[in-house]
Amino acid sequence: MDLFDSIAASIAAAMPGLVPEDFAFAPPPKPEMGDVAMRTFEAARKLGCPPPQLAARIAQDVPFGSEVLEASTVGPYVNFKLDRGTFAKGIVESVLDAGASFGSNGSGAGKRVLLEHTSINPNASPHVGRARNAMIGDGIVRMLRFEGYDVEVHYYVNDMGRQIALLVLECPDPKELSFGEILDIYVRANERAEKEPEFAANGYELLAKMEEKDPETVKKFHEITDLCLEGQLAVLERAGASYDVFDRESDYIRSEQFEQILTALREKDAVFTDEDERLVVDLAKLGHARDEGRFFVLMRANGSSMYGCRDLSYTIHKMTQGADLNLIVLGEDHKLYAEQVALILGAAGFEAPEPIYYAYITLKEGKMSTRKGTVVLLSDFLDEAEARAAEKVEEQCQDLTAEERREIVKQVAIAAVRFAILRVNPNKNVVFEWESALSFTGDTGPYVQYSCARIASILRKFGEVPDAIEAPFPVETDAEWALLMQVASFTGVVASAVAQRNCAPIAQYALDTARCFTTFYHDCPVIGAPTREQQVARAQICQATRQTLENALGLLGITAPHRM
Repeated sequence: MDLFDSIAASIAAAMPGLVPEDFAFAPPPKPEMGDVAMRTFEAARKLGCPPPQLAARIAQDVPFGSEVLEASTVGPYVNFKLDRGTFAKGIVESVLDAGASFGSNGSGAGKRVLLEHTSINPNASPHVGRARNAMIGDGIVRMLRFEGYDVEVHYYVNDMGRQIALLVLECPDPKELSFGEILDIYVRANERAEKEPEFAANGYELLAKMEEKDPETVKKFHEITDLCLEGQLAVLERAGASYDVFDRESDYIRSEQFEQILTALREKDAVFTDEDERLVVDLAKLGHARDEGRFFVLMRANGSSMYGCRDLSYTIHKMTQGADLNLIVLGEDHKLYAEQVALILGAAGFEAPEPIYYAYITLKEGKMSTRKGTVVLLSDFLDEAEARAAEKVEEQCQDLTAEERREIVKQVAIAAVRFAILRVNPNKNVVFEWESALSFTGDTGPYVQYSCARIASILRKFGEVPDAIEAPFPVETDAEWALLMQVASFTGVVASAVAQRNCAPIAQYALDTARCFTTFYHDCPVIGAPTREQQVARAQICQATRQTLENALGLLGITAPHRM
């Protein structure tokens, strides 16, 4: 929403060489300085003059429309006092006309995105640490779809590898197992492999048969991985994540593209056989400048492929699907590996996906490990979130029916978990604290939800709100103007978040908007406003604010309840 287009257009028309996009608007530091401030740094650079000089010229020489009451300067900034009602009417109309689309820039229209995220090893239920991958991936998917992109979400099913072979050996009949038993069996199989060399060797033999597409072995591997995948997806669905395409690792054992990679590597003298008879890439020959990660193993001595070999083929497959954007969400510990893969692909003339890295959710007990069994399972974590949310809801929502409270419990639990994770920039660790995350006050998802419910309550009490946005639209207080300005900034926040591939700005925006509404709520009575015009205008501001909050929360995978 380009709220101040008319001001920018007036300046551009009066000053050749400038266009409206050269100007950026924001609230001034203090309300008494004006209703909006405009910086001149970018425009001054284009004209080759000092920013304060340009600001003075704009304030003195540019003829503005009647919506601008006064223009003054503070250094390189021009502060405008506006006919607030004119702009307020435009803001409210824009939000209510756009509805669920308000905030979208439409930047993805006609464009396709392929995004891969999560891809948990099929040996256990997903744990809390990996949940961040799913939630970041899902949040980015929601933002891109909101912008109009056609997004296809991929899940890479790791149905190859030693860990699957050991599971097959340890549980020959998966039909007798439940998904919940897999973690214990996986831990037991790893312990046995460490103690029994013959058992470990049998795992590698079984893996070789899988690579040779032995029908009975393929069937066993798929039975195990299908059981795991079904259980994992059920848990991830509770957390709000969903997928469109499931790609099996075993489908990328050998490919024509991989042969192209080998040919390119040999031409660059970058591949050799090491002392263990493995086929290895020397990345130093491709420009890798440090010792760490210099060597990349492609094939074992028995000719079977390593996971990196299969990843190369799978990545090429993804990159040839005709997407305008190709993204992958990865933990920060995969950064070196992703760089290695990209370097090898580049040497053969192929591109790699754009990576989105994230840090982990840490526990006081130390880093989580599926292999050692020292994990907090996401399913248990969500159960705990619901149990704790139930205590809060029972305490604060006694006027609602039992069915309504049960639904709110689920909504609050997901809001607490997803908001606490997504509001943190991906490159920073998340430290989850139950009490703060579930609080109906403070920097939490439930606090934003409570603001939405409070607005819904006001509107129920008000009754039917007129559809027409009348002029003049009364804006009598700074609290009203601040809230309207906050609402109007949503489109820019979405654009920035999409460009950064980062949900945190959306979460912060939702918090800031909820806080602005709290101030409005205390300073600006709706039903108790002095005139009917003010009552209607404030009710319409409430409608616009709730719609904006609902849209912001939707991008985070969080519901905006009507009652709490």
